[in-house]
Amino acid sequence: MSMKRPLLLLFFLGAVLSGFARQGDLPIDIEHELETPEEFYIEVDALDEFIHSYYALLDNEEYLNGFKFIRRDHNLIHASGERLGAFLYKLMELRSGVRDTVTIFQFGDSHVKPGFFSTTARSRLHGYFLVPDGGGCLNYQFLGVNGASFRNLLDSQNLFNRCRDLRPDLIVISLGTNDAQGKYDSGRFRGELNAFMRKLDTCRGQALILFTLPPDSHKNGRNNADVAKVSEEISAYADAHGCACWDLAEVMGGRGSILKWRAQDFASKDLIHFSPKGYMLQGYLFYDALMRAYQSYAESPR
Repeated sequence: MSMKRPLLLLFFLGAVLSGFARQGDLPIDIEHELETPEEFYIEVDALDEFIHSYYALLDNEEYLNGFKFIRRDHNLIHASGERLGAFLYKLMELRSGVRDTVTIFQFGDSHVKPGFFSTTARSRLHGYFLVPDGGGCLNYQFLGVNGASFRNLLDSQNLFNRCRDLRPDLIVISLGTNDAQGKYDSGRFRGELNAFMRKLDTCRGQALILFTLPPDSHKNGRNNADVAKVSEEISAYADAHGCACWDLAEVMGGRGSILKWRAQDFASKDLIHFSPKGYMLQGYLFYDALMRAYQSYAESPR
């Protein structure tokens, strides 16, 4: 199906619904940070307008509320004040001009690699925390590797070196989809998760950890029940080690929601990956969860 008609409709709706006006360049290197899959291909020259227009829709409550399957009331980071408090305080300092830089490093699999998730979260965070002429810097970097899992990233010294060199304040780990593919064994996965995190602990410095749990997906032609098992193992690790979690599958709408995302052209026909709009929506929901955590922390007595 041609992308021309949907894109034109998207541009029109963005202008009408939000009265959107461009405010400077996006904090995105469109040519080098974004990849569009063949199924949802968008010409590079059209990406800037596509992104601005879809951001306008994401800022419109009526648009978001139209997707009843998305559980926005569940869009929370569990125990964020306790487990992300030091990071959230740094964001408060950044916004008030007391701190110069806050660094976030997100890494993960093919959900991260196209760049639409991370750059959407980055753009929205920039819009809130960077006061004009304030001099602060929100440094949000990301790394995505196709087929990445906790097991096969264990040997990626480049990843661990980058964690060490960036000295991030927050590390966002977006893995689990590939761990839930193939023949899943909970004991084996638990060992792979622990081995990876032990190595990460040697180079993460004072960075706090936030896991984004894997999205709903299919395997072998049916809903992948192992996604929930992987998420349970990651959540158990997080609880035992004081890390935070954001449950993407739950926010999407729970088990089986990938079909609803596909019906809206948010998901790929393989029912594992997502379209640029789907990843941008996820990035916006992630930003929204972070903002809820931040506002709750900022308003709580200390």
